[in-house]
Amino acid sequence: MTNVLVLGRERHLVDASIAIITENGFQAIGVTRDEEAFALLDTGQFAAVLVGSGVEFASRPPVKRHAAPHGTVVLEARRVPMQTVQEHVRDEIVPQLRQL
Repeated sequence: MTNVLVLGRERHLVDASIAIITENGFQAIGVTRDEEAFALLDTGQFAAVLVGSGVEFASRPPVKRHAAPHGTVVLEARRVPMQTVQEHVRDEIVPQLRQL
């Protein structure tokens, strides 16, 4: 089973993303702070990390640096206008996870 880390800034959006990811057969855990994400990524237990669209651009390179040594795929959420987080995760992220 694929383990997914979700990094976002708003807990309710992280939780909504986790719900959809787990409903589709993956294991997921979510955090809202970079330091938490780095510590979890450093364990090497995640196949992918989803970086939410609200995560600042300055936070993204460090996430990639912590993911790279373990082969963790970094998925960056890029919602289009009027698209909900749930729609984006269901329609864009889950299909990408299935390809891992």
